[in-house]
Amino acid sequence: MPTTCPTRTRPDIARDATPYTEELTHAEMVSADATPFAADGEKRNRVEELAAYAKSQGLGRIGIAFCVSLTKEAQKLGKILREQGLQTELVCCRVGAIDYDEIGLPKAHPERFAAICNPVAQAKLLNAKKVDLVAQVGLCIGHDLILQRECEVPVTTVVVKDRALDHHSVAALR
Repeated sequence: MPTTCPTRTRPDIARDATPYTEELTHAEMVSADATPFAADGEKRNRVEELAAYAKSQGLGRIGIAFCVSLTKEAQKLGKILREQGLQTELVCCRVGAIDYDEIGLPKAHPERFAAICNPVAQAKLLNAKKVDLVAQVGLCIGHDLILQRECEVPVTTVVVKDRALDHHSVAALR
């Protein structure tokens, strides 16, 4: 370990296993530890992991907050989760059809209507549907943070928006 590693510099935090003995956190860790692999030992993809984790935690209703540009992928995710016995609620980013002008944002074509992304409404609608977990699919950076802040339940990411790299952000790091 480097001398600057928090394991050495802040063992009071980094080496504290106490939070993992709390019932809820321990149960989440058990599920998280088991989800990467199927019963036969094969690796699961992120969608398969999401379904396995949700089922292991007894989460039956999954909200899907998605970007309009990934509508087909969000619908496919919903279908896969339903096939796994989970209920789904999908909400598109452009819900509400609020024009950029209404909140003072600039538009590329000021003479035309352009709907803003509406992560606050996405979160409120999913909260109203009493979902147990929210999966975000391709929300813009910033919009994803607003969604996470406004949701009453945990939010996980299935797809990170990356326009330049076809939603494959790790490619920028390799």
